[in-house]
Amino acid sequence: MSDGRERLPPPFGIAFQPVASVRTRRLTAQEALVRGVGGRPAATVLGRVEAAARASFELAVVQYAMARALALGITVDLHVNLSPHVLTRTVGGAAEAAERLLRLAEAERFPPYRLVLEMTEGERIDDPPRLRRLADAARTVNVRLALDDFGAGYNGLGLLAEVEPDVLKIDMALTRGIDRDRVRRSIVAGIMRMVEGTATRVIAEGVETVAELAALTDLGVEEVQGFLIGAPTYERAIDTVTLPVLRRAEALPLDPALSPIVVGAIR
Repeated sequence: MSDGRERLPPPFGIAFQPVASVRTRRLTAQEALVRGVGGRPAATVLGRVEAAARASFELAVVQYAMARALALGITVDLHVNLSPHVLTRTVGGAAEAAERLLRLAEAERFPPYRLVLEMTEGERIDDPPRLRRLADAARTVNVRLALDDFGAGYNGLGLLAEVEPDVLKIDMALTRGIDRDRVRRSIVAGIMRMVEGTATRVIAEGVETVAELAALTDLGVEEVQGFLIGAPTYERAIDTVTLPVLRRAEALPLDPALSPIVVGAIR
């Protein structure tokens, strides 16, 4: 039982996982993933965060991720997971939530235009219009919003239409084995058609094989994340990515001057 005093958050660390462009085979983002000290699983620290302290803990993770990204010289977008209620229930509304994010970025001297907040679909969002107001307010301070785990959660198409996220991340439940599954290919093709003509970028998560990469590329997905591109690295960041050249005729054209494989270096 809580004694009413604010408790210090449990110690934690950050692992960075890269996102890459299929066309250029260069990094476009790094996702900051919370870890226990020494790289232990996230559950070892998240399970120790009391419900009343969850919002302050998640914001502390955002601030620490920005600090580490600067320390490691990361110059691409920084994605950080944040539960929707952390900001939608902020006292003072969307404008105050956006200002709070801006203050965190300013405290670390982190460019807010490189910050992308990933809102997971795994948590039910009871008030999509409020999240839309938050997204609009965040954009006024140059912070972007991503809808994470799309296709595996509660919210679906209605939330996509209401929020119009800057980034849409297709869940690994749809990308895993997509090269062998006609239904998964049809669903992802439908997602790509839905965002056509909008400013929403699409990232496919959980890409582990060249065949999955080729199938996603054929469907028009241009940014990917997963073990094929790079595993999360604790308190370090991959400088460059390892991506094979797709030889299939239907793959996106690649610059022939690029080498077939770039070996990733780690800071």
